[in-house]
Amino acid sequence: MVTLSVVLPAYNEACVITLSLQRLAAYLDAAGAQSGAWSSWEILVVDDGSRDGTGDAAAIAIAGDPRLTVLRIPVNTGKWAAISAGMQAARGEILITTDVDLSYGLADLGAAASLLAPSVSACGIVTGNRKHPDSRMDLALSALVHVLRRQVISALFNLGVRLFYGVESKDTQCGLKGFSREAASRVLPRLRTHRFLADVEVLLIAERFGMKVGTIPVHLTCLSSDSTVRVLGHAPAVIADALRIKWAQVMGRYDPSGGR
Repeated sequence: MVTLSVVLPAYNEACVITLSLQRLAAYLDAAGAQSGAWSSWEILVVDDGSRDGTGDAAAIAIAGDPRLTVLRIPVNTGKWAAISAGMQAARGEILITTDVDLSYGLADLGAAASLLAPSVSACGIVTGNRKHPDSRMDLALSALVHVLRRQVISALFNLGVRLFYGVESKDTQCGLKGFSREAASRVLPRLRTHRFLADVEVLLIAERFGMKVGTIPVHLTCLSSDSTVRVLGHAPAVIADALRIKWAQVMGRYDPSGGR
């Protein structure tokens, strides 16, 4: 059994995947030895139908290291479909997903893993919180306008989520999330959408199962205005997913005894 599995969903990320894998592997080796939070690790890159050679670049980058695996999905299915596929294939007791460009600090990943360690068993799920008083952001000047716009949209979105679904989290969409193996096996099969709003579903299902959800501050680095998330451009699909999730919530489909 592997202690820690890190799942990286990737869509058109050929330009960053090699450096990200090198940095992440070096961190997992060094931090595991220092902290003892994990004794063994693996990384699973899930290429979600990329068209820029992401999967090939990742395969070259792993250089035969058996701790690194590339899973390929032929067509783009959505971030959480990729995460679910990766976690289903993972062997770890602790399962963590983060953005493939490692915009969240590697130490944040380590903090999440520590809270999920079987010896601690403090939480079933851990999520980063960019609104936490101790969270920090390193921001390139060129990304300033983009980030300010995203901050406004994020604030309105999170207010809507709290009012519409009753979710307490102030940052449902943080890209750093971790699961115990048991929590992942209960939550992920019940997702009804695998795109933007699946983050909300994860927390709704966890709440219905009575799981403790831990939150940690994060150190976010934003050097570019590029993003594969285009919520406003997919508004009809997002609205349809929002209503589908609300219906499932009202009908008790997220309950332990509810239908999937």
